[in-house]
Amino acid sequence: MRFKLLAVLFLFFGFSKAEKGIAQYKLQQAFQIDTPAVSLSIDNLNNVYLITPTDQLLKYSSAGKLLWNYSNKAFGKLAYVDVTDPMRVLLFYPAIQQAVVLNNNLNEITRFNFAHDASLFISLIATANSNGFWVYDQLNQQIWKLTNQFGNELQSVNLYQQTGFPLQPLAMHASDQFVYIYDFKQGLLKFDRFGNYLTALKTGLISSFQVKGDTIFMVKDQQWNCYKSDETGIQTLAVFDEKVLQVGEGNKRLAVLTNQGVKIYSILNNEEGK
Repeated sequence: MRFKLLAVLFLFFGFSKAEKGIAQYKLQQAFQIDTPAVSLSIDNLNNVYLITPTDQLLKYSSAGKLLWNYSNKAFGKLAYVDVTDPMRVLLFYPAIQQAVVLNNNLNEITRFNFAHDASLFISLIATANSNGFWVYDQLNQQIWKLTNQFGNELQSVNLYQQTGFPLQPLAMHASDQFVYIYDFKQGLLKFDRFGNYLTALKTGLISSFQVKGDTIFMVKDQQWNCYKSDETGIQTLAVFDEKVLQVGEGNKRLAVLTNQGVKIYSILNNEEGK
């Protein structure tokens, strides 16, 4: 699960043009969280995580109750939270190259600082579903697979040499078999679990994306869309009437960050939605 930008969505991967369609999800608002937030995540247990403007991480239960919080002002700006594994919540502070792993109560398990090695600069990090982490080294344009102890497990060759174009990646997520990097010019770049470049999904500008299994979810044009690798087009899951900054999908739940707060929706089946 994971999570970070907008008319008609195109993906040139041998599949069709996606047009604004009828939403497949029937949504019912469950509750709203009015705490100011700049980013959100939702885990597979439907716990909701917010990053506040003061770089504090807040964890709410599936019923909207504030459970735990974490902050460390010495680390500066908290740019990224990955809740793929709710028992090992990953945080990243890129300005000082600091990664922190928290338990389900948001207590520190471990931390690691990449700044000790001046030959690299880590700009993106993501939890690997098969344990460990993926990182993007901006200085050398490589992706690395790390162990849970942040040891080097494997590294790709230079991505420019693989793809033939320079990258300005903004976000990264991983599934069991693949790693996806979003570049606002190139779209979603897909790599295998050995760091080999496979293809690019030409998404245009999106506001956030999420990977669950073989499904890629993304926000574009106030729509929550998905693409499955075994299908030939884009599915429109939800259409919103207000400006949407970020969306996360849990277990039959959507967490939606808007200018009016964080809205949590239940995804109803067809009978419930009647």
